[in-house]
This record gives sequence, structure tokens and C-alpha cells, in this order.
Amino acid sequence: MNTFLPSFWAGVLALGLALYVVLDGFELGVGILFGFTRNEGMRRRMLSAISPVWDGNETWLVIGGTVLWAAFPIVWASD
Repeated sequence: MNTFLPSFWAGVLALGLALYVVLDGFELGVGILFGFTRNEGMRRRMLSAISPVWDGNETWLVIGGTVLWAAFPIVWASD
């Protein structure tokens, strides 16, 4: 049996999860700091920094679910 493919797909899954954690951490950090900032100019700058990527980071979760479904169907179907 070829052992390259499971390792490859596990790597793709790990990379997607790592990218989600790092990129979504940026959004969550700005969201936390937003609550402590009263300066309206600073709030506008914070929102403009995350607005291009606001919901784009959840794409990594969709890719992770697709990889689990396609490459590891037994894991996907387990309870």
C-alpha cells in the first residue's frame, strides 16, 4: 500500500488548520482590542485592517472538512 498519500493529505489538513489558527487569531485579536479602544479613528483603522479578510479565514475550515471527507472517509464517518 502506498503510504505517501495518507501522509500528504494529513499534511494538507495540518497546514489548513495551522493557517486557520494563525489567520483567525489576527481577527480575534483585533476584535478583543476593539472593545478596549474608545478612539473612533483607531476603531476605523482596526476595522479597515481586517475588512478584506473578515470571513475568508473560515475557508480553511471548509478545506479541512473536504480533505477529511475525501481523503479519510473512515475518520469523517466516525462518531
